[in-house]
Amino acid sequence: MRDSKTLPSLLLALCLALPAPGARAQEPLPTMPPEEEGATPPAETTPPAPEAAGTQAPPAGGTPESTAPPVPVPTPVPVEDKIEFQLQFPEDQGGGSASGSAGNLEYKREYYAVLTGDVRIKYQDVDLQADRAEIDLLTKIVTAEGNVIVDQGPRRLAGQTLEFDLDTKTGTLSEATAHVSPDYYFSGTQIAKIDDDVYTVTNGIFTSCNQKVPDWSFRLGEARVEVEAYAQIHNASMRAKKLPVFYTPYILWPVKRERASGLLIPNIGYSDRRGASVGLAYYQVLGRSYDSTVHLDLYSQEFLGLGNEFRYRPSEGTRGNFIGYAIRDPEAVLEDEWRWKLEWNHVTDDLPKGMRGMVHFQEFSDFNFFRDFERDFDRNTLRFIDSRASLAGNWGAHLLNVLLNDRETFVTFNTAVEQRRLPEVEYRLRQTRIGRSPLYAQFQGSAGYLDLTRPGEYAGSYGRVDLFPQLTLPIRSFPWLSLSISAGERLTWYSDSLQGELGLPREFGGEALTRALPSGTAEIVGPSVSRIFDHAIGDFSRFKHVIEPRFTYSYLGEIDEADGDQIPQFDEVDTPFSNNSGRVALINRVLAKPKNEKQSAREVFLFELSRRFSLDTEQPLLQGTPVGGTLETSSAGPIEALMRFNPSQNTTVKLNAEYDTLFSNLSSTGLSGNFGLGRGNNLGLTWYTRYEPVTGDTLGDQIRVFGSINLLPRKLRLEGQVNYDLQERLLQQQRYILNWTAQCYGIRLELRDFRAGEGPRIRDKDFRFSLSLKNVGTFLDLTSRSSSTVEP
Repeated sequence: MRDSKTLPSLLLALCLALPAPGARAQEPLPTMPPEEEGATPPAETTPPAPEAAGTQAPPAGGTPESTAPPVPVPTPVPVEDKIEFQLQFPEDQGGGSASGSAGNLEYKREYYAVLTGDVRIKYQDVDLQADRAEIDLLTKIVTAEGNVIVDQGPRRLAGQTLEFDLDTKTGTLSEATAHVSPDYYFSGTQIAKIDDDVYTVTNGIFTSCNQKVPDWSFRLGEARVEVEAYAQIHNASMRAKKLPVFYTPYILWPVKRERASGLLIPNIGYSDRRGASVGLAYYQVLGRSYDSTVHLDLYSQEFLGLGNEFRYRPSEGTRGNFIGYAIRDPEAVLEDEWRWKLEWNHVTDDLPKGMRGMVHFQEFSDFNFFRDFERDFDRNTLRFIDSRASLAGNWGAHLLNVLLNDRETFVTFNTAVEQRRLPEVEYRLRQTRIGRSPLYAQFQGSAGYLDLTRPGEYAGSYGRVDLFPQLTLPIRSFPWLSLSISAGERLTWYSDSLQGELGLPREFGGEALTRALPSGTAEIVGPSVSRIFDHAIGDFSRFKHVIEPRFTYSYLGEIDEADGDQIPQFDEVDTPFSNNSGRVALINRVLAKPKNEKQSAREVFLFELSRRFSLDTEQPLLQGTPVGGTLETSSAGPIEALMRFNPSQNTTVKLNAEYDTLFSNLSSTGLSGNFGLGRGNNLGLTWYTRYEPVTGDTLGDQIRVFGSINLLPRKLRLEGQVNYDLQERLLQQQRYILNWTAQCYGIRLELRDFRAGEGPRIRDKDFRFSLSLKNVGTFLDLTSRSSSTVEP
């Protein structure tokens, strides 16, 4: 199985140990990439992560924490009421002695002692406890009954009767039980230790349920377990309550303290395109810090999937995984075309000087691979592929980042914009005071070699250097008034430029360009007025109302029109918006102080009205042409309104709107909120609408509703999300997840209905059912998928 907490490990725990108190738990897995449809899922039942080289494996298990009864321990008898003894074995039997204590000791005959009342016997590394015990000193055979516990080093067994040979340290325990952290329960009619590392189990039961009749359990007819080798299990069956679910006559399973190689649980699925599927996987340990999982996916409709995941952790701060997957698609354009994906994820946190390295690489054979084979609902609707490698360091106010980046954004199924940084070095200086002067300096700059492809427009490579230094002077003359002035200049150099007419295909080969854009900002906050209200409402003891006017002026020099046409458009550095404008805002804020004096005041309400004004007559902020009229412009922008209400930590509401004063119509509205309904229940909403200010027509109107509710507290939980286009009357996506959580198992039902495209739309319907067993992992995972074309 993919989880270390599997049946072989549990048999080992049965025979080896109740772990020492305070044992450290197994380290969790690193975050893994989303799953593929049809492939054996790497989540939930993945093998344990490789350990860092040079570290020690954590002990198995830990101190039991459940409320279920642990292995029974005899009630101690007060020391003054007990007899301490030292029993000598004859020299011809090897000599030595067994020590301990009991409530009473008598000899049934010579060399045969009978002990009663909280019996404790110690011989070499064996500790034995029982209500009653008999010791044959000639044969070193101990017969015990009543609350028997045998400890040998880290190994513990408990039962009702015991026959144990102290010399060979072998024996048989009847009506045996064991409880191993974190909530593994065992019982067996008989458990026998027949050699140093060999055990047999007869009529055994394993479960993670602490009920009298467990919700699920594994029944074992007979098992022979060899430590650090294999368990041979006969007549194994799984039961739900008392109902048998499945049966197998024989299982050969690895039983090792460390990760063990072997076959994983199959994944079963169905797709109307590929038919029924079975996902098989084999897990191989390659060393203490490396492992690999090989996937084979078989389909009834001639599809075939092959994959491998390689994981590594050579040091405490370095980890990663590599995933390769290919599927033969007989319905592709080319006969038996193999479609594939590659992924590499790597992180190193312990580089010199506190630096951090990261690699995230993705490559797919085609854009449709997302929709056709990715099981993750968010991932199979991606519109871009982004691969990057970075080396970053952060030292106080200084930040350095070296980036290699390849981003492919899909415009259509067959067209993509490609942007590459090969590489780019970025340096930032956060706002820092210059000596004892009142001035503060800040800087951001980058230098890189860029490669850009815009289909139908241009493609090429060039160098770019961008420098943006700024100086800031804060002025705070009064508590209720503050002024801040900033000035700088943005210098950008391009090693190459574009040739040709704008709007037609162009090419590189022009002259190098240098662009200098002066920049300046000024901000005045105040005069502010406020008032405190000592009125207790709900969880708050008093409130503070603040009225704060704010004026901001910003300036960025104009870009020469000829230079602008020749500059390749890679990112926001190349497309700054020349600006000479001011913004006026009036802000109302309400701060609330909780009744708990240790908590600080927080904002519970904000209402802001603002408007921008252009100081450049050639850059109007509003414009439009009425039907049958001429172009109208305005230097004043739309009136913007924002309201935010946060009555509690779990509830927030945000409203915003823009009103076009030139044509007296709304240009946009937005509503978002999340409402905490208590006990883990919540409801969320986002609703955004765009309008054509000239006519008042609606251009776009979309709403998303999401939330979760506990139908039965701590038992049944429903999560859902619905995306609806009100303008087109189209249900774009609906997704529902139903989780049932019991004491020792969980059931998950997941349904998604997704529509994409324009004109005839592709409709995908996905269904998933999974069953997880406590401390074992995902035991059953069934998926189904159907695709169809829906006319608009």
